[in-house]
Amino acid sequence: MSATTLQCTDCEAKLVRSCFGLVKARFENCSKCQNILCLKCAGDQALVPYQENEEPLPLRKTSIKSYCKPCLKQVSILDYSKSYDIIEPCSSSVNPDKPTVTLFWVHGGGASRAMFRPHAADLAQKGYRSLLMDLPGHGTLVDTTTLTLDTCADMVKQILDQECNSHKPSQVIYVGGSLGAYIGFYILGQLKKRFGGAILLDCGQNVGPDCSLKARVGIWFLRKISGKMSNKSLMGAMMGTVEKSHADYHLVECSFAGGMFFQQGPALCDCMHAVAPATIIPTLGFPLLFFNGSEDYRDSENKWLSLCKDSERSTLKVYEGGDHFFCHDSRFVDDILHRMDKFVQALEP
Repeated sequence: MSATTLQCTDCEAKLVRSCFGLVKARFENCSKCQNILCLKCAGDQALVPYQENEEPLPLRKTSIKSYCKPCLKQVSILDYSKSYDIIEPCSSSVNPDKPTVTLFWVHGGGASRAMFRPHAADLAQKGYRSLLMDLPGHGTLVDTTTLTLDTCADMVKQILDQECNSHKPSQVIYVGGSLGAYIGFYILGQLKKRFGGAILLDCGQNVGPDCSLKARVGIWFLRKISGKMSNKSLMGAMMGTVEKSHADYHLVECSFAGGMFFQQGPALCDCMHAVAPATIIPTLGFPLLFFNGSEDYRDSENKWLSLCKDSERSTLKVYEGGDHFFCHDSRFVDDILHRMDKFVQALEP
């Protein structure tokens, strides 16, 4: 039997089906339409299919499916016609005598705007409006934008100009988790006049230019593996980590049903390593609320707090037993949302 040549549906790479039974097939089929995909496309275009009110726990690697691009967009929890979501406050919770506060949510590395969607929906019950964006190089923007600190700041500014142009800074609060918190320092430094406060989660470790050797090695390692492993492989590795965690709050919906996006993993690491929070925090005139898990890396959380200019209203909460996924741990979620609400209320004149 001679070699059979096939073509990847998405990237049009030439593929070999077989050659006298000796060559292993180097392709996969789309889980929905069965079109042929090269291993790279199959590895990068993967997610866990999800239907509302369905949370298939415990997570299994066999739940991760690969798709061609058109099918991925159909199956994904993300709406590919836009790059950010707006969750309006519930009408019954709106106080006509008080201006509506907008929470501007920025997700973690490799994730998407789905990461904090359930949190925003819960806070809508308390009268909050939310904007949830895909960072450059993530989510619906994975193929069309480059991840840098400046592209992140520019995109935040564009959304603010479009959706919050009539808002006073006191009515807009930045909320960032992990990567969204680390680059958040930079964004807040560039756009400090656009926000009245910031809530930053999972950023207790200094990973900037003056970080410890341990953190520097961690950044180097993450840079290496994120540049070589596929999204599907990294998603599987993430499931193994989450299995040891207590994270259970809308986990599939937030973390796996939109897919993961590490195609620009090295740039992600470069962004985090380029930010020096200690030089930015003292320039911010508004208060900061920090959240961390006690089991996460957190060598600088007290330093960050001590540098806050508005020291009276800036606070730090550490959840005992929480890890890097504590904001998706149902043991803590209600308290996190309650503290966020109290923090914002304290900012009101």
